[in-house]
Order: sequence, then C-alpha cells, then structure tokens
Amino acid sequence: MLFLLAAAGCNSSSAPQTAATPTGAANEGTPADSLQRAVVAFMHTNGTEFPSYEPVSWSKPAVYTRQSEAAIKGVVAMKAFDDALVPRNQALANYKASLARHDPPARNKAIEALYGKANKHNDSLLVIANSFIGVSDTTRLGTELVHRFRFKNKSGAVVLDSATFVVYPGGKVEQL
Repeated sequence: MLFLLAAAGCNSSSAPQTAATPTGAANEGTPADSLQRAVVAFMHTNGTEFPSYEPVSWSKPAVYTRQSEAAIKGVVAMKAFDDALVPRNQALANYKASLARHDPPARNKAIEALYGKANKHNDSLLVIANSFIGVSDTTRLGTELVHRFRFKNKSGAVVLDSATFVVYPGGKVEQL
C-alpha cells in the first residue's frame, strides 16, 4: 500500500518541471522552455556546425538590452579593427620598401593605393567600434541564454562546448 502511495506521489502535478515539459503544458517554466526550444531549433537548423548536437544545460534567462548588444558588438568590432591592422601595416611596410628601393613612380603609386585602401578600411572599422562606446540605452531587445552542449567535432570526438544566444520577441535566434 505504501508503495502505491509513493508511486502516486512521484507522478503528481507538483513534481518539478524540466526542459522536457510538453509544448502545451501550462506551468511556470513555459517561457524558459519556449526560449530553449527556439535555441534547440536554431542548433538543428545549423546542424552542419553542430553535428550530433546534444543539449547539456541552460543558464537562467537574462534580459538582453541595447547596452548589452553594444558591449558585445563593440568587442567584436575592436577585434576586427585589430585584425585589420596586420594587412594595413604590411601595406605600409611595402610602400616604405618601394620608396627605399627607388621603384618606378607607377609602382610606388600602385603600392601607395593599396596602403590607402587598407588604411581607409581600418579607419572605417575604428569608427564602427567607437560607435558602441557609451551606449546606455536599456531598451529590451530580447532574452539571453547561455547553453552548454555536446557535439562531434571534425575529427569525430564528442566535445563539450557552450555558446550565448539571444532569442528576440519574434522568435528569431542569434548566436553571439
């Protein structure tokens, strides 16, 4: 008799809900579950990047604001700026070497044009990076989730990884 009561207690509606809650279930975890389902759908849609995807854990949902976006995109823009310094500096070195070798004026002009193009590109990246400084707008854009998962890498080994995702109100998912 006690066994039946214990078994019935395990199946009661007061049992804790997990990410495996059915889609139509009405409980407190439904908003988080719908966010997780959106991310899982994104992972399956991008299955070539995440072969044999298997979810492991989720962070608590956090508000994603314009300020959050500016911080993340500012770092990405500064990385692009830093990466662009290498070809710019190489173009400058080539131009200086051309001048030192007393190359013909037409060759100097061609090398100078390459440097000018690299320099303009680098300057435009810096303008983009600087545009994210000082953003204090806390308008909500979506919900941020950190997700840990397993997948098979190119060599076939199962790898534990994590990524940060934003789920926008319309259901669009973006990996940060």
